[in-house]
Amino acid sequence: MDETYPFRWESYCCFCLFGFIDGDKVLRPSHPSEANPDGTTNPPVLFDYKTPVFNPDNHKCIPPRHWRRYKDVLPASHLSCNQNWPFVSMKRLWELVHYDFQPPLSDVNRRISILANKAASVTMPDLQKQARSRVETFLSSQTIPLSFQSNRDGRVLFIVDVFRPIWRTTVMFDGIRYLNCLSNKQDGKHFRPIKTQRGDIVNIYFASNHLGVVAMYFSKYGMSKQDWPGVWWSRLTLSKTHHLLRAYTDGFKIRDLRRVESLQSTSESSPTRWSVLPPNPTAVWLVSLDNRAHSTYYFKCLDCSKPGITGYSACMVDGDLVDLHCHIEGEDLEFYQDGGGDRLHAVWLYFPVEQGERIFEVWRRRKRPHFCRDIPMLRTNKGRVFVLGTHISQHDIVAKYDCITSFPTEKHARFWFCYREGCVGYLAFDTEDKRLENDPIVQLEGSSALCSSGLSNQRFATSATLKDVVEVVPCRSWAPGSTGIVGLLLTYSDGHRETVGQVRLDHLLEPMQVVPTGDMWLGIRLLPHGAGVVVEALRLIPSNGMTVHGGNTCEAGLRWRRVEWKGRLDWLFWYGRCCISWHAQAIPVGHINTVLEAQGGRGWETETPTTAINISP
Repeated sequence: MDETYPFRWESYCCFCLFGFIDGDKVLRPSHPSEANPDGTTNPPVLFDYKTPVFNPDNHKCIPPRHWRRYKDVLPASHLSCNQNWPFVSMKRLWELVHYDFQPPLSDVNRRISILANKAASVTMPDLQKQARSRVETFLSSQTIPLSFQSNRDGRVLFIVDVFRPIWRTTVMFDGIRYLNCLSNKQDGKHFRPIKTQRGDIVNIYFASNHLGVVAMYFSKYGMSKQDWPGVWWSRLTLSKTHHLLRAYTDGFKIRDLRRVESLQSTSESSPTRWSVLPPNPTAVWLVSLDNRAHSTYYFKCLDCSKPGITGYSACMVDGDLVDLHCHIEGEDLEFYQDGGGDRLHAVWLYFPVEQGERIFEVWRRRKRPHFCRDIPMLRTNKGRVFVLGTHISQHDIVAKYDCITSFPTEKHARFWFCYREGCVGYLAFDTEDKRLENDPIVQLEGSSALCSSGLSNQRFATSATLKDVVEVVPCRSWAPGSTGIVGLLLTYSDGHRETVGQVRLDHLLEPMQVVPTGDMWLGIRLLPHGAGVVVEALRLIPSNGMTVHGGNTCEAGLRWRRVEWKGRLDWLFWYGRCCISWHAQAIPVGHINTVLEAQGGRGWETETPTTAINISP
């Protein structure tokens, strides 16, 4: 991800919809910036595909939030898939298959299984051939009545009155049924009635994925009860005075539904998408974390009390929080593969929780106006704190902390976070607002809107006490071309766990049992210009010897640092660069757990007990 081009090309083929892999022969149209001096356009460009990667150590790289938001995007195709279609057909194709966010891996696997039923074999060339055939067939079909066609390219905008009967048609594409057309009258034999809702106020709920709207309901209550990967829910409220619903399509599938003021209205905005709908979306309030421009369209739900939760992970890119994940016992770990080249070098923080422990409060560390964003923090009913961001290394800036909300009972203990546009810019809650100050949103503009929150005077800071540790699990690096150990998962004699550094559960090494009378030795490699160290090796020595001897040629040149099983280990880092230190004092002055307890108390000790009510059908 760099500034070489003022545009970018999509990471998937517009004919077969399969993602490109490094080395694929890819064809893209020329961009207007590549036009000849006489104004004529150049022929399509053939090149070997290479995944765009955000590498924080490459100063030419720009953050994904800049890369994806401020660059024109071009369609691209496999050379083997390319069809020399007229411009009008190509435009319709791009509108059909274009999407703004990657489908989850589960959806990709579902699609492959469907294509495999008709393909000659399960090899990628045959799967691509079958996919192309489906797209061509779909494009050649007349899926919307001619009376609804608004122009030559087939795009349609429907407007229906929700207080009159509504009819709809659907269309199948790659095994999923999409809404295709809406009308206030039955315009053909394939139109089916939609059960509407009576009353002065009408609530419409609809579900959509990366390619279109898959379901639509009239109901007083929300329809989503759990998170389905890749499916987003929205609610629109209409009334007798605002009763028009506009459907935006790509000529085949409805892409979006919006409430409009009149037939001529053009100022409506897209409704918010939720992975799990709040019970009452009108009761939701937002907390802005970031002054940089961003949208609020997509919100993922983070459960704070569901039975079986074993921990939480946070993904950080360029100093920004970009994703949160709730771990459940026995889950697969494919979510680590989301994000493509954006996250190959990402920082992953892991926060394990024990049985009976849950998130009780959400806080923020106030970094604005000195920096462009605040840092959210999750505090549990054990007094432990998960910091979702960097630590300020400037002593002249006084840290301020603000409790945002709490979850006194396990019921409805969850919140939502804005998922799109390269960083988590908003949190959403429907619980009590406990902020002392409700700051106005002041968005940065111009070049300031592109600034990085990963400034040189900030680092990720982790710390753990070492007394009573019984097991150490090292975590190996995952960044391309890197080596070494980036973090540790520690288990204590009472069964609880802590982490230092970075931890990804799919990169853990074998557990190592601790002998309390021994030591841990870290083999470190110094980075040039005092940029930090890389931990290349770890050994547990059972006796109190003051030295450690190598014997492994790959460990030549390492410096060995002794860590005793008492006191604490501080592990500060910025991506692969670490600063590691051992201290005799187990809990440092100003530890975040202590600071928040002094300011916020221990509210869970007086929390309202939850009464279980058995309701039989």
